[in-house]
Amino acid sequence: MKYKVAVASSDGHTVDSHFGHVQSFSIYEVDEETGSYEDVEERDVGAACSGGECAGSSPASGCGGRNGAGEGDSPMEKIAASLSDVSYVLVARIGPHAIRALAKYGVTAYDIVLPIDEAIGKINGFRKKIGERKRKA
Repeated sequence: MKYKVAVASSDGHTVDSHFGHVQSFSIYEVDEETGSYEDVEERDVGAACSGGECAGSSPASGCGGRNGAGEGDSPMEKIAASLSDVSYVLVARIGPHAIRALAKYGVTAYDIVLPIDEAIGKINGFRKKIGERKRKA
């Protein structure tokens, strides 16, 4: 079985970027059986936050909250929707609003600072263990 992982990296080698600051994610397709993976896409999402600050003057108007027009219109919500086809998002840092936004689409976020190959290896190992436990139950 294959699944997708979105990775936030500034150099293409290390998971090292904050979810709200990343302009694009590298999308990897991973073969669960072999652990092999390939970079299949660069997905532009536009940063939810800029210059280390959220786009609005208060949490309710910036990337951490909704900007007044209702559910799903905040920058975090839009980015989460654009990543709805991936299983995991790997970032250096991520806040609770972004985690909740991704979870609405069944996407699991991990904050982890490692080389990409090690990070994907850890995710795949975890995924295999969960699968084994489910089969035994």
